Amino acid sequence: MTIGMLLNAPYPSDVRIKKEADALLKAGHQIHLICLRRKNETYTEQVQGIYITRIDAGKNNITLAFWDICMSIFTVHPKFRQKLKSWIKTNNIEVLHVHDLPLVGTALALKKEFNLPVIADFHENYPDALKVWFEWKTNPLVKLKNRLFMNFKRWKEIEAKAVRESDYVIAVVNEMKDRLIQEYKPDPQKIKVITNSEEQSFLRQQSIPNIYEAWHTKFKIVYTGNIGPHRGVDTVIEAMNKLQHMEDIVLIIVGSGSGAVMENLKKQTEKFELTNHVVFLGRQPFSLFYSYMHYADVNVIPHKSNSHTDHTIPHKLFQGMMAGKPMLVSSSAPLKRIIDETHAGLVFDAGNAADLSEKIKVLYHDKALCKQLGENGIQATVNGRQNWETDQLILLDLYKNL
Repeated sequence: MTIGMLLNAPYPSDVRIKKEADALLKAGHQIHLICLRRKNETYTEQVQGIYITRIDAGKNNITLAFWDICMSIFTVHPKFRQKLKSWIKTNNIEVLHVHDLPLVGTALALKKEFNLPVIADFHENYPDALKVWFEWKTNPLVKLKNRLFMNFKRWKEIEAKAVRESDYVIAVVNEMKDRLIQEYKPDPQKIKVITNSEEQSFLRQQSIPNIYEAWHTKFKIVYTGNIGPHRGVDTVIEAMNKLQHMEDIVLIIVGSGSGAVMENLKKQTEKFELTNHVVFLGRQPFSLFYSYMHYADVNVIPHKSNSHTDHTIPHKLFQGMMAGKPMLVSSSAPLKRIIDETHAGLVFDAGNAADLSEKIKVLYHDKALCKQLGENGIQATVNGRQNWETDQLILLDLYKNL
């Protein structure tokens, strides 16, 4: 089958897209992907078996905001729609697989014209995410744009249309599927859960024992990945303030976020006088993530619990479990459910820095518990079924049924 994937971002972006594409390619499908073009990128290219077409529809925040407004008002992205008509014909596209909510309306606008099934692949709870993504924004024009156009009510209407009219909807966790069924009453069979589990190839990343050379004597609490207001890194910093008397504990933050987000966190660190206890390493190559997680003492996922985080799941949960070190996660519903099922870590009350600091103390003082929790994570992901090798079968089965 010739699959047309739509992505309102440059490629590569979310690792989920590559994992899905790789699984479909290995199953004998052909993948064409249309996405945004970065400066100096070619308009067409073949990358690891994927035929990529790029369009100019936003290389800076101003033009991206303009097209966001267009999609919010009309539910269709004019530039994508214009290009899609010739792209579908030229490549004999047989199905449109749309990554995340913004471009689903564009695909549905062409569904009848080309008699194509549409798969809406929801990477997250997009309408509710809009409530939290911009929480720490300070620019008044950005805040006005978000309030008028990137608002919850409008995107709930777009989500409802996507669920009703798409042939299949992919959700990343059971909690998301349950929400969509409860709110929109679709046929439950059209919603498939394909979670953000990790490929076992993650274990083949280079192992770098001295990756924390400067902190090798410390008890290392490690956060990896993107950072935003909803991800709870501020809660961990507040917890570190309660642990200042334990001088050999350090929080290492591997990742980055917007300027406003990082400024907020660094100001918080300075306010608590934690510059010797909190380290910002910035964005790092994904090829180093196994080492960052494996040589941590504890991997922390401190998500705030809200209507966005309670309906999605980060890849780093499964990556951290594969790395064999204890997970310390918030009580955000999917995180708590998976840790309770696998016994691969401890759960703290989301947003509660005092509870988080107590859980850190438990792990600090109990090396046997840390070892057991790490082994449980390996058992679930490497020896069990909490991995991409298992979850990709749901995706392949979906395409068999088209």
